[in-house]
Amino acid sequence: MEESKLSFDMIYEILSRSSLKTLASSRLVSKEFNLLSYDSTFLNLHSRRTNTLSGFFMQTTKHNKTSAAFLSPENPECKISLDFLPVSSLTIKASSMQGFLVCVHDTARVPQYYVCKPITKEWQLIPNPKTRFFTESMGIQLLRSNPSHYKILRLSRPNQRFVGKHYCLRSEIFDSRVGKWRQIQQVKLPYDEQLISCNPPISACGKFHWLTTKNNVFGFDVDDEKYYLFSLPNTSNHYDHVHLTSYESKLGVICNKDSFFELWVMEIYQKKEWSKRVIVSTESVKEQHMQTCNPVAFCNADVALVPGFYSCLFFKFKNGSRIDKVRLESNVIPQGVFPFRSDMELCHMKNELFNKRSNSKLRKNKSKQRKEEYLNHIVFLLVLFFFTLFCFVLDL
Repeated sequence: MEESKLSFDMIYEILSRSSLKTLASSRLVSKEFNLLSYDSTFLNLHSRRTNTLSGFFMQTTKHNKTSAAFLSPENPECKISLDFLPVSSLTIKASSMQGFLVCVHDTARVPQYYVCKPITKEWQLIPNPKTRFFTESMGIQLLRSNPSHYKILRLSRPNQRFVGKHYCLRSEIFDSRVGKWRQIQQVKLPYDEQLISCNPPISACGKFHWLTTKNNVFGFDVDDEKYYLFSLPNTSNHYDHVHLTSYESKLGVICNKDSFFELWVMEIYQKKEWSKRVIVSTESVKEQHMQTCNPVAFCNADVALVPGFYSCLFFKFKNGSRIDKVRLESNVIPQGVFPFRSDMELCHMKNELFNKRSNSKLRKNKSKQRKEEYLNHIVFLLVLFFFTLFCFVLDL
């Protein structure tokens, strides 16, 4: 008797109703499942059926004030705000593809670090790292969603950045389960090579990645607490712009030329071998919308994000090269792009540090109030005493 097999349509229906965790696991089953899970049509259907959101937080600056706008090709009308946090004027430092953000309120004398899940409006105040050292870059890695367990990597500038023949960076890791920052091995790069840290790190294969000034890739493994350097694709072309990206959960490189861009993907991470996936013409974008077209990230397998001044494009470079334009607030300058995907599952964050600080502040306020009441009572008794004394003198 032959074994029954599920048809492709049945598999499509099952996966389109699966959770993000199940969908990620299905990619390991077969190449067909993996390709399907990144298809834009499938992801649009999955988003509607499972009430998930995916897109990007575009951090912008206007009149020296930082704000963030959420952009989504699947839900263009969706607005996600960070107003639920107890402070304003926040700067996004890192994001994860499981819906978590790391934000910093650094306008006060003492910065405050928050981890939040904007979809469920849950947040957690975490202890400060060594804030006297300037932050170069940060990344967050989610280990478990419910209850939440994550690690944050922070690279910062030490007092002596150049030691011998090395360029040095301090590295710290915060483990939410432990609740403390821990300094680990110092990063040492060649003397003339530094991180290009103006963009957030690219998370792929469970590791963080940055470009360096020598056109190498700097990778950091948070689990093993090790770092390494490896080269970009070896090509004969001289590109105008090079960006690291994540494509189908793999490490990728976008190489921009005047009228086209190339996408290179590291198919097998352990071998550090690059393969060219596509070459895409950008003439249609430049003719209709922008003078330059420099994609920086991918929403799925066939839609690229192209930021520009006052607007962004979702460039569907396959199947007709459709272009969707998203207007940003006027007179804003894009400062960073943070990939984001989230479901509605609660993560039950514990806010012990915030509660401790709130209770401490409440105790201080109560103590201050008692002191004020005590002083007022003393003043009243003094006034009563002198009034009685004055009346006594008048009687004499």
